[in-house]
Amino acid sequence: MKNVGIVYQDIYAKHDTGNHPECADRVINTIKRLKENQMYGDNRIAHFKKIDPRKVSLDQIRWSHSNSLINKVNAAVETTIKKNSHVYIDGDTVASPATFDAALYATGGNFAAIDAIFSGEIDRGFALCRPPGHHSNKDYARGFCIFNNIALSVEYLTRVKKLNRVVIVDFDAHAGNGTEEIFYSGLEQGELLFFSIHQHPNTLYPGTCFVDDIGKGKQQGKIVNITLAPYSGQKSIELAFEQIIMPMLREFQPEFILCSAGFDAHHNDPLTNLGFMDQTYSYIIHELGRISDEFAKGRIQCTLEGGYNIKHLGNSITNVLNSLADDNPIFKETDDFSIRQKAEILEYTENKLIPQLKAILAPYWKAFH
Repeated sequence: MKNVGIVYQDIYAKHDTGNHPECADRVINTIKRLKENQMYGDNRIAHFKKIDPRKVSLDQIRWSHSNSLINKVNAAVETTIKKNSHVYIDGDTVASPATFDAALYATGGNFAAIDAIFSGEIDRGFALCRPPGHHSNKDYARGFCIFNNIALSVEYLTRVKKLNRVVIVDFDAHAGNGTEEIFYSGLEQGELLFFSIHQHPNTLYPGTCFVDDIGKGKQQGKIVNITLAPYSGQKSIELAFEQIIMPMLREFQPEFILCSAGFDAHHNDPLTNLGFMDQTYSYIIHELGRISDEFAKGRIQCTLEGGYNIKHLGNSITNVLNSLADDNPIFKETDDFSIRQKAEILEYTENKLIPQLKAILAPYWKAFH
């Protein structure tokens, strides 16, 4: 059984968004679910460890973001304090008095988990943090996100930990467009392979990150957008892993796996139209765990992105944590989503999407020759 670190602090709930899908209840109720399953709190099982986040410096935030973004977020927070009300940084991204600190601790929570992995205190980690990050790019906070926690974690691994090959697997239903934009031309040092598994951009925010967006320069062929049709379910994600993701991971041989862990691809999520189940997330982590054990000394760090059905968010995160520990899923839904996973949807995945991805990526990967 692997030791799994859970990063949480009350500051993540103090990022107050009001009547908004990305709300404090997401983490508050998940913590309750983890306590019920002895993963967090005084009665937690020994291989689940509490990790305290720390506050990152603004110099570290500047690894991925501009001073203009930092100033914009800071100004929005100051306005919320003066007016005693919420301020929208963009059309759907809310700031409150605690937002700036919460964002610094969200990134810092990921750094703390990475440090604990490298020290041997834990084998793998999950940052149950808010605000999320994968839509934010160099200059803009957007899509509920402030600072890009996963992008900054890549920089931390390559700049501070001196790793050479890092992978991001983003399985939020919304494309990781901010992460893609930040790394579209590659890293200053080291190599990054970035997968974004998301609902087709013609059908969902942000409307970008198509299969033929593959990076440029030294990053060309190392950005992979797996654009699932609406109502795609577990069988589609299994095909994507078997035929695209796993062969590429084995060829790349990552030293560390990062996950933008979004849970809004669940079939009951109010904002999306995919067909994942609670146990789908166990499958994803199990497959990544096989690669991490083979090439990355078992190292995986996840950071919370989306997921807006409170019940299934808690269930799915519980399953992910058990899978990180190399255990079986606790929550299993009946595998009967014939309405959501119609034959023509699976046929699209198998006979159009995957062959298209292979053709686009073949010039860069021996796995597809």
